[in-house]
Amino acid sequence: MKRQKLTPTEFLYGLCFALCFFAFMLTEAFINQCCAVILGSGAVNPVYTFGLVCTGLGFLSFSLLRRLCKKEKSRKTAQIIIGVLCLGTAMVLLFADHPALFLTSSAAALLLTGHISGCVYYNTAMYFAASRYTGRLIGTGMGAAILLQFVVQNFMPQSVAFIISILFSVAFVMYFVITAPKDWILENPLPYSSDAKKDFKKALLLIVAVVLMSLVAGMIDSVLTTFNAEKSYDIYGGVRLFYALGLILAGWIADIRERKYLPLSTVCTILLSSVCMFFLSDKVSYFAGTALTYLYSGFYVIFFTVMFLDFAPKSSRPELWAGMGRIVRSITVAATVLPALTVYDAVGNTVLAVVSCLLSILILPVLLPYLSNAAVSLKATEKLTSESPTLSPQERMNLYAQHCSLTPRETEVLEKLLTTEDGVQEIADNLYISRRMLQRYIASIYEKTETKTRLGLFQSYMNFTAE
Repeated sequence: MKRQKLTPTEFLYGLCFALCFFAFMLTEAFINQCCAVILGSGAVNPVYTFGLVCTGLGFLSFSLLRRLCKKEKSRKTAQIIIGVLCLGTAMVLLFADHPALFLTSSAAALLLTGHISGCVYYNTAMYFAASRYTGRLIGTGMGAAILLQFVVQNFMPQSVAFIISILFSVAFVMYFVITAPKDWILENPLPYSSDAKKDFKKALLLIVAVVLMSLVAGMIDSVLTTFNAEKSYDIYGGVRLFYALGLILAGWIADIRERKYLPLSTVCTILLSSVCMFFLSDKVSYFAGTALTYLYSGFYVIFFTVMFLDFAPKSSRPELWAGMGRIVRSITVAATVLPALTVYDAVGNTVLAVVSCLLSILILPVLLPYLSNAAVSLKATEKLTSESPTLSPQERMNLYAQHCSLTPRETEVLEKLLTTEDGVQEIADNLYISRRMLQRYIASIYEKTETKTRLGLFQSYMNFTAE
């Protein structure tokens, strides 16, 4: 069976996501480094905690704003204003040397960056619904962003690198969000879950799993952030390349047999990362411990990103659920950092290491129900297509739509195009959408199926069912 190719639009969405992640990571790192200079190293963890809360609130603000602004024009206007404000706060942050101004601009920058990220996550979730390339594009893009951050922070003047990087990243992301050729596809999303209650229970299990993972990540972050602020260790040096490696590996694993191996591989890496707490007590073993931490972080970030991107289109609130992994991570880590640091200062790293190991073990039974109810793998689907002559027309239609990575709404349009002789206006009326929107759906279907006409689409479908 011919494998569906990656489309240029999918690539652009992946690039947009990568740049958004790059802007966020660079902003967070720049704030932590400036905090050590302006407020002292002891204030880095409290400010880091405060920043995590602002990031989570930023993601939530996108969901709220989208519900308040119903018209497409007002939504785009709001995003333009937020983009301008984000660039403005970045400029203020660059020259903020007074503590009050620094804290205010830092909070605003992370809040606005979180809001823009929420928008990008939502766009990505809705466009990549049923795509076979989500994990690879997200993982490779985020890995490339970390590599770029490494170059920027180690080989460029920090202040200059920050403002240039933020300007270009945010400007590109905002432009793409506002003028994206597929922004129409995000309107009137259609949940496609056959068992909404079952999917919701799986999502709750994912939240619990992310909370447990984030507790481990928060304990490790508290120690590493402090060491970096005190200039004991450099967490943005060569060891950070293991973070990029983890993101890329996890992204590719995520696409194998429809996420089947991603939860298991994430659990394995978190068990390894728990051991790293024993290595953070001296400079001799620091590199090994930090490398394991970054490798796990790559799998952990891809897990909560991709899993919730997959779930969002199935929900009634995709604008909220698309970034839910990042929201849960931000709030949980924020609640963990300061208590973990207190424990570390009082009794050392042994207690934290034991606790992180126990939390890691708890994650496995939490994810077992999710693994047992995983979707049928791509391999099984293709086997069913070629070996089962008794498939109903609707089942064949659904398999073809899945093969071409069509969204639920596109599948509805596909069925009308293939099974009726209705014209464009009649189909639009039957689906309760405008003629203009229908034409855009048709253009998307042609792109994904690599056809140019309705007749060509029919021939592609017949060739697929004959294989």
